[in-house]
Amino acid sequence: MLKPTSSYRMSSTLKTSLALSKFKTLEQRHAWKRACIDAELCSKIVVKSDKKDRGSRPQGTGYQTNDTGTASTAK
Repeated sequence: MLKPTSSYRMSSTLKTSLALSKFKTLEQRHAWKRACIDAELCSKIVVKSDKKDRGSRPQGTGYQTNDTGTASTAK
């Protein structure tokens, strides 16, 4: 589980949703806030590919698409 650091800033969307939602207990509000913070932190993770996989992919099919969406063989 990721934890927010001292440099973490809550998004304005999350702040608004917390302010406008009506929870029955303070415990429910804190649980919802923790879940939203976890979701924000997980969405910011960048997955990097292995360096060995970069060279094995084909560079292209040789076809280019024009404005009409049909393929052309012009190079």
